[in-house]
Amino acid sequence: MGEREVNRMTKSVVSPAEIMQFMTHNSLLLYKTKGSRAPLDRLTAYQKTEKKNPYRKGAVFVSPTKEDLTEGKGFVVTSYETLGEKYNQLSHWTPNTYRGGTYYDFKKRIIKGHKRENLKQINVIGFDIDTKEVDLYGLYLGCEELKLPRPNLLLETPRGYQCFFVLETPFYVHNREDYKSLRIAERLSDNIRKALCKYVPIDMNCVPFGFYRIPKEDNILDFYEESANTSLLLSWSKNFEEQEKKKFLRVVYNSNPSSMNLCSSDWYKALIQATYIKTGHNSASRNNALMTLALANYASERPYEEAYDELDQFNSYLDHPLSKAEFEKTLKSAYSGKYKGVKRSYVEGLLELWTDGSARFQGREGWYKFKKEREERERSHYDEWEEDILRYIEMNRSPENPFLEGSLVMLAETFGMAVSSLKEVLNRSSKLIKRTVGRGRAAVTKLSSRSMLFKGLLHMRKKQLNLNQSNHVSPVSNTFTLRREIQLVISMFDMPFSSQEEIDIFNDSGPIPTIKNTS
Repeated sequence: MGEREVNRMTKSVVSPAEIMQFMTHNSLLLYKTKGSRAPLDRLTAYQKTEKKNPYRKGAVFVSPTKEDLTEGKGFVVTSYETLGEKYNQLSHWTPNTYRGGTYYDFKKRIIKGHKRENLKQINVIGFDIDTKEVDLYGLYLGCEELKLPRPNLLLETPRGYQCFFVLETPFYVHNREDYKSLRIAERLSDNIRKALCKYVPIDMNCVPFGFYRIPKEDNILDFYEESANTSLLLSWSKNFEEQEKKKFLRVVYNSNPSSMNLCSSDWYKALIQATYIKTGHNSASRNNALMTLALANYASERPYEEAYDELDQFNSYLDHPLSKAEFEKTLKSAYSGKYKGVKRSYVEGLLELWTDGSARFQGREGWYKFKKEREERERSHYDEWEEDILRYIEMNRSPENPFLEGSLVMLAETFGMAVSSLKEVLNRSSKLIKRTVGRGRAAVTKLSSRSMLFKGLLHMRKKQLNLNQSNHVSPVSNTFTLRREIQLVISMFDMPFSSQEEIDIFNDSGPIPTIKNTS
């Protein structure tokens, strides 16, 4: 590869060896320390430069086969020269760099050191899709819909696919503050997988920073050279968690106002939002808080599954959550029928210690605050209007015909709101897509949702595939077919989703543009 280091944005990054150098941010040595084939003068100059480098290079682990990896066998690689020479004889590697590595048994090549605490830096966020029965539209358009960057690398594996976001700035791992940077990276990885699993079947149990398939000429389906902005990803992750928390901390509607519903009480809502509850406080610890909330659910006759889902999220948002075993044990105990109900002294102690004290426990005879019915309000919130429109589109449109059409006045009447309110909702919304055809009084507004357009794109693709099959189109290799699908996706993905060109894809039959930098 030469002495030149690979720039993150270079247009020449196309070979597997260069892709690996791009993914690992030049965190390995360029040349082998022993037995290098580089010219002596170049090697000497590079070694002199490295001696002045205050930052040590790291290592990656590789394995020849899946079977060897299962047995813990592999090699420690410290240079790109070695990777370039050997990658065709390897099946797996660690794209995230370690501080170093060694062997439990050198003769048998049992590798040692690939544990999370030994990570030097997190270079990529990767995940597995363990099935070939997946439409790759879902991956790319899911990223667009979630406002995630375009994936940098897509590999085909024997059972499915692997996808990677290459971080523009790696997470540098150190043991300060209990490996804080590593925990942040793990949280980001978890959020990305949670968000994308709604579009493609991602393996949620995959070790986020472990071994992945090594890039080769025959398994690279797509490569994109612009790395993902780490700061923007962290902002996205924070917003994603806030949105998930809003869904979790939703107002509880009481379907039977005459029955006791402790889950709608002010003290319940105050306590379930307390995320900093710790252990070691007599009668006011995490276990007591969970037990109290679980008993409130049981007393309110909520199904066990509903209580489990809500309280599992509560536990997850705690700064120091309970283990899954302890969580399930506590919840089952609350639903065992052994307890008469919520203990007042426990509730008051928890509220005093972990909330601002504005909510108070008042028992069965106390007051319960319910959300008013929609028609009782003088004015709806914009987000509720948006939800109404999205629900209407979902019920009255289809992937074959995704758009509502008419003047703004007609659409406003359909939704039961003022034209000015509809305009404001459309201006604020990131989920609705509006297109205006014509001008003045003859203008027609076409309205749909990003979700419905997404379904429409999938529908059109399946329709085209069925047409090809009925016309007995000659088959091509799986890899070539996949690349053509990806090319079409990317031609959409690189355009603004609400643009004229994006909408016109429903009638697009033109040539597929050439994909850049795909091996």
